Formats: sequence, C-alpha cells, structure tokens
Amino acid sequence: MKTRYTVYKSDISYFSGKLEAYLRYKGIVYKAVECGQREMKKIAQTTGVKKMPAVEMDNGQWLFDTTPMLEWFEQQHPEPCTTPDDPALAFLALLIEDYGDEWLWRPAMWWRWVPRASRWAVGYAIGKAFAPTLLARPLGWVFGRRQQREWLWGDGVNLANEASVRDMLFREFEFLERLLARQPFLLGSHPSAADFGYFASMFRHFGNDPDSAEVMRRQAPNTYEWLARLWNASADKLPKAIEWQWPKTPEWQPFLQRIAADYLPYLHQNALAFQRGQKRFDFTGHSLAFQGTKTTNYRVYCRERLQQQYLQLTTADRDKLEQLFKSVGGLGSLQADGVIVSGLAESFILPREAKSGRSSFKWIRSQPRN
Repeated sequence: MKTRYTVYKSDISYFSGKLEAYLRYKGIVYKAVECGQREMKKIAQTTGVKKMPAVEMDNGQWLFDTTPMLEWFEQQHPEPCTTPDDPALAFLALLIEDYGDEWLWRPAMWWRWVPRASRWAVGYAIGKAFAPTLLARPLGWVFGRRQQREWLWGDGVNLANEASVRDMLFREFEFLERLLARQPFLLGSHPSAADFGYFASMFRHFGNDPDSAEVMRRQAPNTYEWLARLWNASADKLPKAIEWQWPKTPEWQPFLQRIAADYLPYLHQNALAFQRGQKRFDFTGHSLAFQGTKTTNYRVYCRERLQQQYLQLTTADRDKLEQLFKSVGGLGSLQADGVIVSGLAESFILPREAKSGRSSFKWIRSQPRN
C-alpha cells in the first residue's frame, strides 16, 4: 500500500508520541521520519513553522500542530471514533486534551531537564540528532541548560514553587491510578481525545525519561500499563461496541478542580495579559502561582477554541457540564471577559499548501517540542 502520510517526528518529542499513538490506533498508514537538522529545515521552509511533529501528504500539502491535526484526521478517517457520542462528554474530552497539552508541559520540563540523569540522557539524544557524534554531548549539555532557562526558570518557576511544579506529577498519578484500576481508558472502554492529550507528556516524558520513568514504575503501575495499552491499541483488539463513562467516581473531583481552579484561570489571565499587550504576567491559581510567566498568544487561541466549542453546545449539555464542575468552582473562568481573539484561527486551517519560503503567519508558542 502506498504511504499517503509522512510523519516528521522525534522519539523523545512530547507531541510526536501523541500523534503516533493516534495514528496507530486508527490504523492510518504512515511513514515515520526521525527529525534532524535537515528535516527541521525542510519543515520550516515548506510550512513556515519550525515545529515537529509535522505531516507531509503525497499531494504536497502539510499538517501541523497535533490538536488540529487530530481533528482533521478524525474527519478523514472517522473509524474507530475517538469522540464520545454525548456532546457534553465530547467537550470534556477536548478540555482534558487541552489540559494535557498545555498544563502538564511544565512538570514535564522539570522532570526532563532538572534531574541530572534525565538531562544528560535526553540532551545527548538530541545532540546526536543535530550534530556530529563528537559534539553530541556538549551540544546536549548546552541544550539542557537552555531548556531549563527558557521553560522553567525563565517562565515563572522559582525556589518558592519548584517543589509544587515537581509534585504536579504525583497529583496526576493520584487521579490516574485509581481511575485506570477500574477501566482501560480515561472515558471508558476505548481511547478518546482525552487519552491522547494526556498521553503526550506521560509517554515521551514521564514514562520515558530515566528519573520520572522509575518513579512511574514504582508508584503508578496502572498508569505505566495504560501507556503501553494505548500505544498498542487498535480497533481489532477492542470490542466493537464503545462504552463511554461519564465521570462519577471520587478521584475525578481533585482532577476537575485542577482544570477549573488552576488551568482555566491560567488561560484567562494569559488572555487578559495578551489583550493588554503584556509580555509577562503574574499568575495566581488555586494551588500554584507563577510570577513573571510568559504571555503566549497560542494559549489565547486554545481558550478561544474551547469557548467556541462550549458555546456550540445546547443549554442542556452546558448545564450538565456546569453541574459536573459545580463542586470545584464551576467553569466561570472559561467565559470570563468574553472571547479574547488570538488572531491565530486562520493559521490552523488544515491542510496547508507547501510554501517556497517562510509563510506570512507566525506566533509565539510557549509549549516546547522536547
């Protein structure tokens, strides 16, 4: 069979693992290309975006950014479906995916780049991909220090909150271990968008890097098993009938509180800072605070997208979600101050034609790719 899709990715990349797990589950045939300097240059020249993963189609068109990519693939390859048939649960799946993408990257950066064993191992792997062998170790050392500076100490992490950022991983384990002891996937019998979004950091960072992987094996075996189960999932291995589960069990409450009282306020405060033209802002949430964290217009787009999807729901479905979040403060932060426009929506209309040079659109994306 002719390969229709070429996936440019990295085996240590947060979002490459998310995309590949989705494609494997859907049975979508693709050719995988590990990215080095040459491949990254090609992606930048043809899409105007120097990010991975990226997908090149046989017709010369390109896909990028995993959330719109998965939405596009879901339209083109609807079976097996990863969207719950209950509209309220479908929105919750997308909200969890967004949370996994944009909130868990900070502890993922801590566990990858602060512990020495992880920093050296992953830094060397990146160095080998982008430099001759003799330069791999020094390049990896420089890259590791850069990542610490750029995505941790330069983005709101300090001595006062570092332990809380580190321990964000254990809070996720408390939720996942209890849930996955009862059911194979986050929302029931089959994978949904929630699984793939959560999987991104858990697979390539927490479940792969030396320090966090050992912690997971010892303290979160159900989570570790779920990573393997999702990576190896395919439609022919699962029952044809999908049984989606509405969140009812106690472990959901602290998890929903993190979304309602930390993540959504973060998106709201970031959007306000963007609207005011501030490059940085001081974030205060229920359990975390970040002084001088970066304002990113991509996260304004994330919030804008969630708001639009929420407003498309019926009143009954919105009431159902509000009732779910009522005990943890509600979803007020999602709609507070209305829709603040990011100006990025057109940039994520897929697929895109290949460009001969840098494209006319650009944005700042705080979320790193490694």
